[in-house]
Amino acid sequence: MMRKMLLFGVVLVLSFSVVVILARRGVNNGPAARSGSTTALEPGERTGTVDGRVSFTAPRGWTTGPCPPREDPGCAQISPRGATEGDTVTVLTSPANSVEGSPMDLLLIDDPAIMPPNPSMERLTLDGAKAVRMNLSELAPGPLPSTATLPGVEDVMVYGVVPGSTDTFMVDCRHDRLVAEMRAGCDLIVKSLRFPR
Repeated sequence: MMRKMLLFGVVLVLSFSVVVILARRGVNNGPAARSGSTTALEPGERTGTVDGRVSFTAPRGWTTGPCPPREDPGCAQISPRGATEGDTVTVLTSPANSVEGSPMDLLLIDDPAIMPPNPSMERLTLDGAKAVRMNLSELAPGPLPSTATLPGVEDVMVYGVVPGSTDTFMVDCRHDRLVAEMRAGCDLIVKSLRFPR
């Protein structure tokens, strides 16, 4: 029971943190249902955040730009051409909080006594970075913070630490109408993440 409560607490904090981070950066994304189908997308050009901390391959025909409204150099938004604002993938880096730390760091602990296995979470290594991928639509229902202020349904979130740094990175994948295309685009972007050293 305590493990479930700990996991629920981490998920609650993680979800709230994403809402706060994206709201601070002005990211808008809107609601729809999740579909089980997937789509194969051709890789396009290599791109990344303006500050160069993270690069990735965007799907062919997708557009990449800074996160509105402030054009933060550590944040990039990717979406299919002509998509609604709810069909987006956001890639961002954030400085580590050296004073308080982050409860999200608990997700990276690979100890079942602290973070019990969960089928909706997958541990990854992306270009040397420890990360965790959460399929948010598969998490057990609970009183998670409302993301109604952000258009789109939050589908997948990847969280990790930038190699050679204490700074964190996050990939937030949301869908509105293009469920299968967004899921495939998210997979392509996540698998192609690179951290220039």
